[in-house]
Amino acid sequence: MQAHRQQEATARRTPRQVFKRDTFHLVLGGLLVAAGVATGLLLGGWLGLGVGAAIVVLGYYFLVLGMGGRHAWLEIFQEFFNM
Repeated sequence: MQAHRQQEATARRTPRQVFKRDTFHLVLGGLLVAAGVATGLLLGGWLGLGVGAAIVVLGYYFLVLGMGGRHAWLEIFQEFFNM
């Protein structure tokens, strides 16, 4: 019993781990967003809008993955549909 209390106290005192941002996913996401905008402008019209939007959304996915980790995208969708 006392070992459990000591373990709880130690867990409360230790700071949370600082989340390290994933540089690869951040760079990949930024490049995909830029590529999506450029592709959309180059193609033009409805095709450019559709293809560009799809590439940009994929870039946003990787940006959020790099900033918030694996579960960040799921949390964003949950909050969006709760509104």
